[in-house]
Amino acid sequence: MSSHNGDSSRGTYHVNYPNDALAQVANREQDMQVEMSNMGEPKLVSMRHSGHAHPIHDKNGTLVDGFEQVNMHDNKKGFSDEEDTKKDEDEELSEFELELDDHEDKERAWQEANFIERGILLLQHGCRKTHRFLKKITKGHFFLIVFLVCFSVYFILAMNYRFGDEGSHRLLGCTIVGICIWVFPYLKRFVLSMFKKLYGSDHLTDGHAEKWTKAKTIIRWIMYFVMTAIMVYVCVDEGRKKPRNMRSLPGIAIFLLIALLCSSRPSKVHWHTIFWSIALQFICAVFVLKWKFGKNSIVWIQDRFTEFFDNTDEGSKLAFGDTYKDHMMIFGAVPLILYTNAVFTILYYLGVMQYIIRFIGNILRFFLGVSPIEAMSVSAGIFLEGLASTMMMRPFLAKLTKSEMFTVMTGCMSSLGGGYLGILAAFGVSLEYLIPAMLISAPATFAICKIMVPEVREPDEDNSAVADQLGAEEKSKYLNIFDAAQTGALSMLPVIANVIVVAYSFFSAVTWINHTLGWFGDRVGVDDLSIEVIASYILYPVAYAMGVEPEDCRRVAMLMGYRIGVYNVIAFLKLTEMKYNKAFYDQYMLATNFTGTITKHREDITLDGWNKTLNNGFISDRSEAIITYCLCGFSSALSAALLMGLIFILVPKRKKWVNNAAIPAILAGNLANCMTGCFASLFY
Repeated sequence: MSSHNGDSSRGTYHVNYPNDALAQVANREQDMQVEMSNMGEPKLVSMRHSGHAHPIHDKNGTLVDGFEQVNMHDNKKGFSDEEDTKKDEDEELSEFELELDDHEDKERAWQEANFIERGILLLQHGCRKTHRFLKKITKGHFFLIVFLVCFSVYFILAMNYRFGDEGSHRLLGCTIVGICIWVFPYLKRFVLSMFKKLYGSDHLTDGHAEKWTKAKTIIRWIMYFVMTAIMVYVCVDEGRKKPRNMRSLPGIAIFLLIALLCSSRPSKVHWHTIFWSIALQFICAVFVLKWKFGKNSIVWIQDRFTEFFDNTDEGSKLAFGDTYKDHMMIFGAVPLILYTNAVFTILYYLGVMQYIIRFIGNILRFFLGVSPIEAMSVSAGIFLEGLASTMMMRPFLAKLTKSEMFTVMTGCMSSLGGGYLGILAAFGVSLEYLIPAMLISAPATFAICKIMVPEVREPDEDNSAVADQLGAEEKSKYLNIFDAAQTGALSMLPVIANVIVVAYSFFSAVTWINHTLGWFGDRVGVDDLSIEVIASYILYPVAYAMGVEPEDCRRVAMLMGYRIGVYNVIAFLKLTEMKYNKAFYDQYMLATNFTGTITKHREDITLDGWNKTLNNGFISDRSEAIITYCLCGFSSALSAALLMGLIFILVPKRKKWVNNAAIPAILAGNLANCMTGCFASLFY
């Protein structure tokens, strides 16, 4: 008697022995695979067992062996690998050979074909044989070798044709980076193999491991001293040149102190992680704001992104007409999300993004001593929108510690994601500030999170295979590069709907709330009471702590209020409005030879000569840079609600804890972004 568990023709069956035989195998684990014959009779094709073999007897006391039983059911043909060999051959049949099976056999198909069809069949057979031969001698790397040969020829021709301009340097740099990426795995394996040959083992002995631990401790303290000395020297040098920039140093300490006061376990804070989080922020800020090469690099990257986004002009004209810029937000800026995410998804399919994220994640792990999961999550947040980066981590969310989960949540709040670069650039926000802000925010996230919710136990995952697993899962979603592009674009439709709905509904709601507040304020003699006015007073100390110019603090605080209470896209729209106001003001002063008069009413500025009112006025270039750095994150009530809904679906068992951690995550995200603004203020 047997029960079927598989396909109709072949599958896994559980074979039930007779009662007397069953008693003899009760203590033995066995897995048996049988195959249905044409008559529907089960035939044993494989048998696996653990433990010691025990003989089985039938009712007559005759010894029955599993392999002999196969012979009886197979006309004494014997148990061999013929069945498995035939199965492997069947699985290796090409589509052409499978098509011939429909003609009953190859010979009949050949006989039915005319001379032209026979020629085509021979050509196909020859191509297939040639491909198999080339694939065999190249060990499966035939197309890679062809690509490398073709690219090498093109590279030599391009370098000989013209060298010295920006394009040749770009081609040379990308080629060198590509070679390094390609060679690194082989170099790593070579170094490990040499280490094993010289040392005699893959791992250090206990004695050597203990010595290495002591050496690392000494090296760590030396690095503490060296890094502290460098930071002190640079700050003193900067303070002598620009004393006003030093106002942001107390701000960094204040934000860290706020995080410590909100800490769940202050005694468990790992200060090594905090120190190097601040140090990495300092290094990034010096590179992009103080070092000329770093500034030029950011400008170069900005130009490349601008070229990248300009490619959507033709698509917008095709879809919306030549006058699409008359409605720039809905027809020009928002569709950029489709294009940007489609390209990012293609890079994920090709494995490029996984390498970049793994590279940044390994740097964070090396310096900060954090787990692979949270390092990967925060690194992914640099390139992916918060919810998308959380979805990428979904296989591991249920196994995260509280500290890791809090870091993942805060990473969604404190990051912006590359998908939004296009839409913000279309709004008029400077990529010169956005790109470095996305990098500096990553270590700031760890600095705040590891103070507020420090790690109290060892994480479950601590291996380097996390990135490979995530990368494989992400790549397996798509059939090919075209499916990746289409899926990436379509997956952004809810995001586009979210942006449009939020922009429309919240703008309308804010207007209604402002009118309502104005009515209540008018009842007690307070003119023009609004959300902006309230936020400008409440968050004024925060803006001042970041080093914003005192005359701009209320306007910057107002933008922060929009980000926290509504959405950061709304805050960026208001910032863009201020940027345009400054351009109008500069034109007005230039046209009047700097003699034009203005009238100020609260935050509004009226250009008397042109009779134009600049709502909310404008801010200086330095204040614009600081607040742009600070706004590069989704630390808002709306983002928290969306994130909670997603995590509730992915890990419903942690619903209560995530719900309680939502408000602290918003606070942590804002503190991390404010620290980023402080470092921008320090060197701008």
